[in-house]
Amino acid sequence: MFNLTKNWKSIFLISFSCFCCTLPIVAAERINIIWQSLRLTLEVSSLEQFANEGIINQELEFYFQAVGLDDNQQESLKELLVTQYPIDGVQLSKFLNTPTGEILLERLGILASLPGGRNGKYLLRGALVQAALDSEKGFSLLNILNHLSTNIQLNVEEIEKTLEYQQRLALATNSLIKNASEISQDNISELNIDYSKISDIRKQGKYGVNSVKVIKLTDEKRQRSFDLHLYQPENWKPEKTPVIIVSHGLGSHPNDFSMLGKQLASYGFLVAIPQHIGSDQQQIENMLNGYSRDLYDLQEFINRPLDITYILDELERRNKREFGNRLKLDKVGVIGHSFGGYTALSVAGSTWDFQNIKNYCDRQIWEANLSMLLQCQTLDLPRQDYNFRDSRVAAIAIINPVNSVIFGSQGLSKIDIPIIISAGTNDPATPPIIEQIRTFAWVKSEDKYLFVMKGQAHFLTPPEKNNQINNLINLLVDFKQVDDDLFTTYNNTKSLAFFQFHLSEDKDYEIYLKPGYWQYISDKNYPIYWLDKFAVNELVDTYNRFKPLEIPTLYPN
Repeated sequence: MFNLTKNWKSIFLISFSCFCCTLPIVAAERINIIWQSLRLTLEVSSLEQFANEGIINQELEFYFQAVGLDDNQQESLKELLVTQYPIDGVQLSKFLNTPTGEILLERLGILASLPGGRNGKYLLRGALVQAALDSEKGFSLLNILNHLSTNIQLNVEEIEKTLEYQQRLALATNSLIKNASEISQDNISELNIDYSKISDIRKQGKYGVNSVKVIKLTDEKRQRSFDLHLYQPENWKPEKTPVIIVSHGLGSHPNDFSMLGKQLASYGFLVAIPQHIGSDQQQIENMLNGYSRDLYDLQEFINRPLDITYILDELERRNKREFGNRLKLDKVGVIGHSFGGYTALSVAGSTWDFQNIKNYCDRQIWEANLSMLLQCQTLDLPRQDYNFRDSRVAAIAIINPVNSVIFGSQGLSKIDIPIIISAGTNDPATPPIIEQIRTFAWVKSEDKYLFVMKGQAHFLTPPEKNNQINNLINLLVDFKQVDDDLFTTYNNTKSLAFFQFHLSEDKDYEIYLKPGYWQYISDKNYPIYWLDKFAVNELVDTYNRFKPLEIPTLYPN
């Protein structure tokens, strides 16, 4: 992911320069490239002739020689210029008009500004939307160029810094994979376990599963009503039944975690999955259909953890009447994916750090971390102490969490309960070297694990089921198709082993918390690496070696 060598940076610079044009009313004629005191120009027709006919004229040849592009890289550039992406123009327009979309445009407008340095976000929005609406030429780099309607200034130094950040991220991610593989292998060699002879916990457990039960909850204090999906074992454990709450990510739905609910319930857990209104699938649909201007409700940063506490209160009220007083509610587990990872960390005790948020979000150039689009919006909320700790939460499992900027070192250092952090190496939304390594280093838990999934791109299952999501993510990352159930199986199995050991205190499950087990069940193309607290220092060294100079050095808590 984001594999940019020095020459690929040059390809990107030439491609991005399509946004830097002197235009008549209809289309661009020349590209102006501003770098320090230099002003360079390039005929747009030269790019179009190259892209459509493969002709490299004298002007374009000068640029190719200057940046050192070989034949293969020239072909890649040609493909980049003309490749069409099937983006829905109406839906793109609605997204770009959300507060989140405007922040994204604001960041792009720093790289490609209007003459004099004024942010070019509105010009870019118009060109992007018009190109997406163009049914004949489609959404391509050249067609975006053709829809720019006034001069724009390419700020090469800022673009180079952005590309440097992405290149550093790519190198750091590759080093993370290498570190994780070596550390895991060293730990495996110390043990001599035949994993073929232990129980296969990928299969459903002995307690069976009842049909999902959906109940409507209403928190009168917040005037907030939402559905709660309950997965219960068909046969109850003789002892108290442990409870796990699952918090879904932005644009998701409780049904997306039905396999997880069934798996855990079959081993005796009661699983409760709330629908976080305001940041769920319905909210995304409302935005795309024009019923809401927001990708998500900013108050969800407050409401989501309060949903978890309200559910626990409600289960306590219903325990005797509806569950025969079977539920064990003084020690519960929470699983959270993406925005749900933030939610789980909140109820586990992590607190906000507005100074840290401001320090990161005020930077001219951000790290290559799409979750900053969410985290930086919290600066629009009242500056007060936000502490959502619920003492009943005894262990958490977070997957691709949105978290490191909003909490920072001070906030995350307050986590001291067992935690497992899952990271995907192809994740453009919450890159592991940024979001997960910092979290892994900063939480103070004695029982902490990092679960690295090679090839996972933020989604727990591939996004092909939603064409628009797939089209958008393919603009950001080379997403490779994998078996629909692979990462779901990995996460379900990992969650079961972790909570059986740390919540149910079943010592027989310790064997599944070892790197050798994950090597044994891993797909050879998408291996899993299981790391514990002893890997922190080596991973911190990797982070510090590749981080940009402007980003603070990472120190473990």
